[in-house]
Amino acid sequence: MIHGWSALGGLTMAEWEDELERWLKPFLDRFGHKTRQRMCPLYVAGLIGPGDRKSVQPMAERLATGNYDQLHH
Repeated sequence: MIHGWSALGGLTMAEWEDELERWLKPFLDRFGHKTRQRMCPLYVAGLIGPGDRKSVQPMAERLATGNYDQLHH
């Protein structure tokens, strides 16, 4: 689940997450590694979502609390 987001483009949080997962699925299937598959949606959400700083540390603080290293890799 992607935390800290308001609805974007009229979509609810659940709808937005579902749409992102659907769009990312072909890419995630190719990763193979479960951690990469799990962290990729958070990384993409951090890049396209709110927040002034798009480097890994601020994104990890907003979206993947306690998982900085996993998000970074």
